[in-house]
Amino acid sequence: MIDRVGTVSVFVYDQDRAKEFYTKVLGFELRTDAPLYPGATSRWIAVAPKGAATEIVLYLPDENWEHYRQVVGKSQALSFNVADLKKLHADLKAKGVKFLQEPDKQPWGTFAIIQDSEGNGLLITEPLSN
Repeated sequence: MIDRVGTVSVFVYDQDRAKEFYTKVLGFELRTDAPLYPGATSRWIAVAPKGAATEIVLYLPDENWEHYRQVVGKSQALSFNVADLKKLHADLKAKGVKFLQEPDKQPWGTFAIIQDSEGNGLLITEPLSN
């Protein structure tokens, strides 16, 4: 039986630039950085918030993955929960992160959307229970 989600892929143009954004700007841990297969130039780069079970793979699609190459920078399928969106907003603004949507309070909580180094939108939410 499946017991958890292992990884989620974010498709990127530049793995080093994406790794820098997710580790240095968002503060994620670098879990793995290894060749995708022996002799490969692309890598399996996995990052995650500290203590998270699910990892994000920063995946560079090659010529065999044309569909995924077309979605780089257009994704908004990933979301993160935070305890204090106001503080995170200030921290990320100070680091020069682009906000596609400034924090917006809704009946279920507050959300914002940031842009990663590759142009992907990342939804950040502070659930009402926080």
